[in-house]
Amino acid sequence: MPPRVRPKKLLVEGSTDQRVMPYLLEANGVQWQVAGEPVVYIEPCNGIEQMLKQGAIEGELAASGLEALGIVVDANSDAHKQWARVRNRCLRQIPSLPEDVPAEGLRVASATGPRFGVWIMPDNRLTGTLEDLLVQLVPADAKRLFDLAKQCVEEASVLGATFKPVQRTKARIHTWLAWQNEPGRPLHQAVDHHVLDPTRAESAPFVRWFRGLFSV
Repeated sequence: MPPRVRPKKLLVEGSTDQRVMPYLLEANGVQWQVAGEPVVYIEPCNGIEQMLKQGAIEGELAASGLEALGIVVDANSDAHKQWARVRNRCLRQIPSLPEDVPAEGLRVASATGPRFGVWIMPDNRLTGTLEDLLVQLVPADAKRLFDLAKQCVEEASVLGATFKPVQRTKARIHTWLAWQNEPGRPLHQAVDHHVLDPTRAESAPFVRWFRGLFSV
């Protein structure tokens, strides 16, 4: 059986991204399913190393029927470095890629090939991950409790908690989620149930990038 055609596809690092994004986007007006199919197929790659291994993105760009391909990666400690890695992998297929990823996310239109886009979490500039975008969705009336969660995480670090510096925001948001009703919801459920408010203005740049790239 030939491989299924996926005209619009988004590559992400892991399953958390895969689960969160449909709820985040649908809450901001994207009709996520049409005739029982997602408007954009999201594929987790089990980390950036697998996403950027030789031939992977090249094969995606060459897939039959592809209209648009997007890539979302975490900045981690250096957004510019992550962009350079993505750019170097894609430069042969898309030689017009700029030296720096635009603040509004990369979208490249082509008259002869698929549209291509890149977003580096959280905002193409700051260090961090998906969670650094999601903490901006903490409702205004919950800020004091979130500040307490931040304080608890710092105290835990002093006492020997072993999370890495790049995981600090993840520790904060999950500490705060442990105090909600119901405690400890996974991130996608927190977005779906508006424990994290997906309609806050801070989500708008990513939503605009996604809608522009995939025409949804």
